[in-house]
Amino acid sequence: MNPHSHPPHHHAGTLTYTRRGLFVLSLWLLWGDFAFSFFESVFARFLPIYLKELDASNTLIGIMSGSFAGLVNVLFLPGISRWSDNFRSRIGRRIPFLCVITPLVVGTLILIGLAPEIGGWVFRRFASHLPETVSRGGLVLGLLSTFVVSFHFFNMVLVNAYNWLIRDVVPLEVMARFLAWFRIVGTVSSVIFLWYVFPHLLTHRKEIFLAVGLFYLVVFLVMCFRVKEGDYPPPEKKNPGVLKTFAVYFRDCLQVPLYRRFFLVYLLVIAALNCAGNFTTLFMKETLGITMDGMGHIFSWTAVLSALVFFPVGWLCDRISPMRVTLWSIAGLCLCPILAYLAVSSSNTYLIYSLLLTFPSVAWALGSMATSMLLFPTAKFGQFSSGLNVFGCGGMIAGNFLIGLLMDLVHNDYRVAFLWTTVFAASAIFPMIQVIRGWKQHGGPENYVPPLPE
Repeated sequence: MNPHSHPPHHHAGTLTYTRRGLFVLSLWLLWGDFAFSFFESVFARFLPIYLKELDASNTLIGIMSGSFAGLVNVLFLPGISRWSDNFRSRIGRRIPFLCVITPLVVGTLILIGLAPEIGGWVFRRFASHLPETVSRGGLVLGLLSTFVVSFHFFNMVLVNAYNWLIRDVVPLEVMARFLAWFRIVGTVSSVIFLWYVFPHLLTHRKEIFLAVGLFYLVVFLVMCFRVKEGDYPPPEKKNPGVLKTFAVYFRDCLQVPLYRRFFLVYLLVIAALNCAGNFTTLFMKETLGITMDGMGHIFSWTAVLSALVFFPVGWLCDRISPMRVTLWSIAGLCLCPILAYLAVSSSNTYLIYSLLLTFPSVAWALGSMATSMLLFPTAKFGQFSSGLNVFGCGGMIAGNFLIGLLMDLVHNDYRVAFLWTTVFAASAIFPMIQVIRGWKQHGGPENYVPPLPE
């Protein structure tokens, strides 16, 4: 028999795939990501507008949109990541977390969508028992805050466990290209949401939250039962306790200079993009007067361009290394917001800015994720990968509060958010250069060996 007639095999740990098997795996993971992106778009795009409609202050919008997420990541992700790395079951170490947490995430999202109705019912039913200082609006915001904190906690577990699953089951030699397709499918999902669903969120909020939540629940659970994990080495037998877990976690994450610098880069860029993102949305609505329908179309065109750019960027990451792509993306994230601050004055000029920003944004999203897959050791990937979120969310806790306070101090001059993005992105350039130097010192593109903490 001709040896070349055998199909090539790809390996991820103890898992072995033919091309057909890799294709089937990709279909299930990408189908799950399609539903996940649709689901995430409801919360990420709509929450600032939703809160503004409920008369929340800019400071509260910043806290609820990002600071809560950062807080739950910092408090709980260190322990959960180590727990997942050391968890063993018949169906793996990641999928059990996803199966348990997905219904809880969906339930809290639906409660967020129904918060005004639930708050109104509670106020009418128990008005005589409530202090006179408690208004209906205040009660609704209080309930919404509770639901948002719950959503951030459950979603934090889900997002991270999903990323860890990808690292465990996808072969590294095709990872960058897979991540490119991953982003393309997520972007297509976002386009469908933004074009057809987003313009109707204010008028059909309850129905949309319920339908999207149930769709996601079914699709994601089916994906969990179709994707198989491999075998893992025996777990660490030590159980250091809660406080010592934090100490060991941060000691391990910060001990290696290479990882420490990459955490800093991630923190600064997340503060630049995520903290400002809520207020650039409000800049569109409040300053430029763009309608919900108009915003949905701008977001959609931007997402379409993203889908076209992701695969070339994935190829570029494989060709010249994701770290260099990440460095170039940060430079672009510095320049584009300056142009927006100086020139954006209408929906058309905002659309041009959004399309320009797509290139560095796509390069950052794909390059930084591929860099983390390359940099961190397999045995502790959950722990080090979660470190990106812990430190990034640490920046979000302070950043969202501070930018919300800044927006109140400048009396809703949301254009200032563009300057915020430029300043924080620029501060990430030098530490990213140090990451590239450290990577080369540990072997570079041909012989890299991930350093382990002592």
